[in-house]
Parts: sequence; C-alpha cells; structure tokens
Amino acid sequence: MTGYIILAAITWILIWYLIFYLRFQHKDTVNELRGNLKEANKEIQYLTGELEEFTQQNGILKEKIIELLDKNDDLSGVVTELSKYYVHLKRAAEKTTELNKFLHTPNPEIEEKISRYANTSSENNPSETPKTFF
Repeated sequence: MTGYIILAAITWILIWYLIFYLRFQHKDTVNELRGNLKEANKEIQYLTGELEEFTQQNGILKEKIIELLDKNDDLSGVVTELSKYYVHLKRAAEKTTELNKFLHTPNPEIEEKISRYANTSSENNPSETPKTFF
C-alpha cells in the first residue's frame, strides 16, 4: 500500500510538472498577449471617453445648427423683402433719372402753354412783370 501511495505521489508530481511545463513553455507569448490586452483595454477606455465627449459635442452642434437654420430662414425672409425694396428703389431711380432728363431739356410746347397763362395773369395784374419758364 505504501508503494501505491508513493506511486500516486510521483504521478501527481509528474502531472503537476507537466502542467507547469506546458503552462510556462510559452511564457513569453502569454506575457506579450497580456501586455497587448492591457494596452487594448486602455485604448478602449480612452476611445470610450472620446466617444462620450464627441457625442456631447455633437448634441451641442446639432442645437446650434438648428438655431442657425432658424436664423437663416428669418434672414432669408428679410433678404427677400429687401430685394423687393431694392427693385422698387431701382425703378424709382430710373424714373427720377428720366424725370430729371425731362426737366433739364426745355420743351417749347410747355413754354407756350405757360406763356399763355402767364399773359392772362399779367392782364389781370398789370403791375406784375411777365415771367418766363426758363
């Protein structure tokens, strides 16, 4: 019976040595993989923090974009109104230029009509001197 106990003890020692040998045979590879796992976990944590920050920034940017789009709509309405007024002002400027052109060139027909009325008023008021248009 002692022989079985000794044989069992030697067998357990051989099994543990075999497990130890098999486990630590690729010790360098295991250590390298553990180091890579630690680096990967650190990078995942860093990227998770970056993702949260970018998500918050994205929410803020979306709010600002919505505000700017609303302001853009308001400004578009203002610009359309101003363009309408610009067209009216441009037409008025053209008409004013045309009117100035007519006012700077004497028209003999108008001068004759005015002189007729001026003569009738001078007949009514002989003390006034006759006035000419130009």
